[in-house]
Amino acid sequence: MKGLFPQFADSSEQDYSSVWKQALFVFDTNVLLNLYRYQSATRDELLNVLGQLSERIWIPHHVALEFQRNRLKVVAEQNKRFADVRRTIEKAQGGLFADLEKLQLHRRHSLINPQPLTAGFEKLVTDFLADLDRLQATQQKLSAPDPLKAKIEGLFDGRVGQPPKDQSSIDDLYKQAESRFKLKIPPSYQDADKDKDAPDEHISGGIIYKRKYGDFLVWQQLLANAKSAGSKAVVLVTDDGKDDWWWKIDSDGPKTIGPRPELIEEAKLQAGVETLLMYNPEGFLKYAKEFLKAPVSEETLKEVRDVSTTRSLRDIGFREFREMAQRAEQAVLLWLEGRFEKVQENRSSFPDFVAERDGKSFGFEVKIVQQPRMIIHRLRETVYRAYYELKEARFAGMTIVWVVASPTDAEELKQSLARGNPEQMPDSLRMIIGAINDPQSGDGGFYPYEEFSYNEANPSFQRTAFGSR
Repeated sequence: MKGLFPQFADSSEQDYSSVWKQALFVFDTNVLLNLYRYQSATRDELLNVLGQLSERIWIPHHVALEFQRNRLKVVAEQNKRFADVRRTIEKAQGGLFADLEKLQLHRRHSLINPQPLTAGFEKLVTDFLADLDRLQATQQKLSAPDPLKAKIEGLFDGRVGQPPKDQSSIDDLYKQAESRFKLKIPPSYQDADKDKDAPDEHISGGIIYKRKYGDFLVWQQLLANAKSAGSKAVVLVTDDGKDDWWWKIDSDGPKTIGPRPELIEEAKLQAGVETLLMYNPEGFLKYAKEFLKAPVSEETLKEVRDVSTTRSLRDIGFREFREMAQRAEQAVLLWLEGRFEKVQENRSSFPDFVAERDGKSFGFEVKIVQQPRMIIHRLRETVYRAYYELKEARFAGMTIVWVVASPTDAEELKQSLARGNPEQMPDSLRMIIGAINDPQSGDGGFYPYEEFSYNEANPSFQRTAFGSR
């Protein structure tokens, strides 16, 4: 049986030193964008390693495109942190001083003098904020020349994959991706619902790109380049920790083994790649220190690890929300099937479900609500989209199903609906507020708290020519 399944080969037998001497090193978008999140010393050490490998580094065209599209978002995100820190410090200072003032110690307790504390704290805050201002002044500005961007572009000059030939060629890849999503073939299948609640398309070079296929495009471009270049060893460096890239085994907690075996096999069969390795940024720098003798400090490794962990936690939060949304949709689907003659899922567009009764079609859009008081903008977008579908006479009625966690959240949501009600709508636009039972209890069904027309959420609206229900 030995040698029949090279994708499951024992990694301990791998000659990593030899791989590092010959491999093509490919970088994902998030690795390049992280350079804006690192402190200057960490950034310089990573750039130095890239410089040492300059003859063997490469990025897919889609990575370069996504770097250019998202660079300023990361710059803005980093600059926003300064304002957040400043606001937190000033709030803490104001709260401390206000609480001490309420105690009126100068009148009620002659032995307790808070003045040394307040004076010391005020000096500490002043000095900290002055240092914060000086540090912020060194940060990249949105409209200023960007030396880091120039450095990255210089390193990868002539080392970027070719763009897609035309829309037809990339549409063919989208069809392949959809087929793989259904079978959960890595990579990218965990991005299948990225277009669920946000715009998915953007255009570049006359080509329409869809966000949920990004990882698949990166992978296909990597394979095509490896095949044309005859690369027998490829090292992919990515800060994407999702299971559709990494092979993980639960052994007293999840343990990451390496790339998914399916990726190793596909790289060999499709591109002739004999060795496929994957590293996160910390692993890449650790091995660069070992095999390239690159100067990489422990402080750098710690910061790279911390940034990756922060991004991973944010991604986990998004995935958990998405899984919650999928459970809610499934529960609502079962609920609808008990009330209509026919119910179909509508995966490609708005709304989520189309139900039929007496020859008429009714649309149902499902929305998860985590913060009932903070949904005004999302509420209006959803309502106007539902109104558009009604206006186009596609449906006899449209219902937005808001899934909340508790009766208290349901009441808060109804108050938000009243505040966010911009104008009167047809009575055929309705709202349902409800919840799903805990799946752990064995009952993951949907149960509604309340159903009403959109207009009923705001008592100030009277019945008009839209007609009665």
